[in-house]
Amino acid sequence: MHVSRRSAVALVTAAGLAALSLPAGAATTTTPAKGVATSTLTVLRLTLAGTTVAAGQIVAVAGNTTKPHLAKLVITPVDSSVTGPIGQQTVSAGGGTSTIPATPKSVTLPGGLGKVVGPTFHADAVDGATGIVASAALKALGQVQVLTVPLDLKAATLSDVSQVKAGGATAEKRFVLGGLGLPSVQDLLAALGVDLSALTQQLTQGNLTQLAGLVGGALGTLNADVDAAQAALTGAGQSAASSLAGAQQQLTAANAAVTTATNAFNTAWASAFGALAAPAQAALALVGVNGTTTADQFAALTGPTLTAVTSALSAGTFTNLSALAQSVVDAEAIVADVNALVDALQALVNAVVAAVLGSNDPLATLGTITVTTSAIAAKTPKAAAGVTVGSVHVLGLAGAIPLGSLTSALGAVTGTLSSVLESVAGVTFKAPTIAVGTPSKSTSTQGRTRFASASITGLTLTLPSITLPAALHLAGVPTGISGALTVGQLAETAQWTPASTKTTPSTPGTPQTGHPGSGGGLPDTGGRMLISVAGLLVIGSALALRRRAGKAA
Repeated sequence: MHVSRRSAVALVTAAGLAALSLPAGAATTTTPAKGVATSTLTVLRLTLAGTTVAAGQIVAVAGNTTKPHLAKLVITPVDSSVTGPIGQQTVSAGGGTSTIPATPKSVTLPGGLGKVVGPTFHADAVDGATGIVASAALKALGQVQVLTVPLDLKAATLSDVSQVKAGGATAEKRFVLGGLGLPSVQDLLAALGVDLSALTQQLTQGNLTQLAGLVGGALGTLNADVDAAQAALTGAGQSAASSLAGAQQQLTAANAAVTTATNAFNTAWASAFGALAAPAQAALALVGVNGTTTADQFAALTGPTLTAVTSALSAGTFTNLSALAQSVVDAEAIVADVNALVDALQALVNAVVAAVLGSNDPLATLGTITVTTSAIAAKTPKAAAGVTVGSVHVLGLAGAIPLGSLTSALGAVTGTLSSVLESVAGVTFKAPTIAVGTPSKSTSTQGRTRFASASITGLTLTLPSITLPAALHLAGVPTGISGALTVGQLAETAQWTPASTKTTPSTPGTPQTGHPGSGGGLPDTGGRMLISVAGLLVIGSALALRRRAGKAA
């Protein structure tokens, strides 16, 4: 039978295609990229008198390591060790943007120590074609009211995102607090229950001057007046008190000494005058001396009056009465000097109190506090965390100072205040401190999986506390209350495994021992491995035949 060249080409081509359609002997498997990103936030955390309150907690998770994918936020406006979570809600993919809570939630601290109002957030979770995202933004900061520490927290902003995309997993946050201010000296003392008037009466001249210096008080010549009054007393052989309370006690003692001396003279004079005969008494009366003559009058006798008295009295009696009268005069002089010291110290105290009450300058203010964290698990994992502060001002310093100088500058101010307060017996004072957080971050690769983490606490404020003797304590204000406030606790974790492609060669089949027609297959001789090659050769032959046919035509 004759077969044309065209028919031969067709037959060869068909055979080649049939050969190529047979199994290739290999399998390819593709595993998509997998990742998860978690972002956590606590806007404010207050610990006071054994109670802990957390305001504005968010846990945002985005991940495609499970089915269905995970895209959600758990938001807790307020949580306390007394009440537990208040207003907690979960936002999941598909629910749209939510405002949480719909109305602000709050916790009142035990014992009337204060109140915490939680922040309000906008939150959204999306599981889309381009990635999985859980995000939140701050709508309102909330408030912290602490009875013993007036705090000034200014408006804040927040960007919080956890997302997983083909190129990696990312968790990052940016929290900005408009400002944080400590109270002024007067507000702090009042909040701690310190009776400023009673306190300043207990302070020495030197401590009064230091307290005035903290708030920029001008004392003019008041210290010089105190110095002069003290010098007058020491010049008279007397001690000189350095505080108003001490001077008042000294005045009380001096007045008592006058009373004692006066009584001694009066008793002696009454006895001496009463012992005189009637004519002698009458003669003394003619010169103005009688039974009611005072010590001051007796000490001031001169001329004919003095002669009449010395004539009427024995020498011993006159000498004794003169000494007793002079004791009264000397005691009264001391009273006058102490009164002058009391007046000078009272004027100093009044000026210091006015300076403290007239100053509204805070102990310290921090403006525009920015706290950031980022954990990126990608081909090259990255992690970052940090705190920046736009401006730092400390009481008594004219301009802004570097953030690195905050601890020492504030410590100098509070150190002076502590020294002044604790100079009074029975007072112990723990000054407020502000600490900027230290970042923690890490990256690693384990096998093909990338990991990244970052965390930081923006600021930690140690709250002041004080214990006072009853004489300095304002009624109704608790003392000895200690605690701490943290602002901006941020943490991020991310892990990601890139996509992979795996080609698995087929394993040659085990030779079969069955026989045709008996239910078994033919033995596998490995000839399947050659089928693809044979097919290619057949197609090549077909192409060659076609080319020759073309030339013949």
